[in-house]
Amino acid sequence: MGWRSNGSAAAAAVLLLVSLPAIAQDEPSTISLNGMGFTFDEALGASVNVAQVPGGSPGEVGPSAVGPGRLTFTLYGPRQEAAKVPRAFDAPGVVRFYRTADLAGHEWQSRQLADLRSLLDERPDLGRYTAAGEGGASLPLPFVLDGSAAQAIDARAHYIDTPDLAGIAYLTVFRQGLYPFAAGDFWYTFQGLSDDGEWYVAADFQVEADMFPAKVTKKDARRLGSTNRWIEYQEQSVQTLDGAAGEAFKPPLTSIDDLVRSIVTGSS
Repeated sequence: MGWRSNGSAAAAAVLLLVSLPAIAQDEPSTISLNGMGFTFDEALGASVNVAQVPGGSPGEVGPSAVGPGRLTFTLYGPRQEAAKVPRAFDAPGVVRFYRTADLAGHEWQSRQLADLRSLLDERPDLGRYTAAGEGGASLPLPFVLDGSAAQAIDARAHYIDTPDLAGIAYLTVFRQGLYPFAAGDFWYTFQGLSDDGEWYVAADFQVEADMFPAKVTKKDARRLGSTNRWIEYQEQSVQTLDGAAGEAFKPPLTSIDDLVRSIVTGSS
């Protein structure tokens, strides 16, 4: 997935490393810096790396582009004190805070901001974004990182509103071609705006969807060689994801939703 490389800048600007003691893991943990933060349970991680990431040039494009400046919280498991801190997207969960003013000049991010504002103003039925469209392409939902890989499927799309922010959450798989989905290909993403409009908040968690096979092969892909078969496969996959309980995923989607609902930006 091309946008994974955006984590390299985050690794260079570590401000704070919090390793939460095991004895505290039966209760939710809270992390914050400068009024930005959230609460999470042990299913999502035991340690947090917080980095103030400097922005790159607005003219940079593609998966190697640094993108706008942001405050990044990277969640991961227990580590020895001297162990190497994982980069963003080398860990299973990342929460990022962008000042909306800093998105100006970054074409992709500015477009995602405009699309998200439109969705939150108009509140359309998000089912239209999870349905396969003409040629098997669905309408993409906002995603603030670079667009080097397309959303091959979107499912379980829903609005989340709290006193501090509003946004959309959904499951997706990123692809640069048509290929069946394996259990580990899925991402939960939340894209939201603070109540005062000053912050764009994004949370991304890799999730295991065990209702899909652990591995897929080229032979599996050849079975979906036609557009009609691909559309049918998309529709069946959405139905499978939508019909599963939140606790059927690893980590549980309920835990990630709870984290998102706990996010604070200092705007309320």
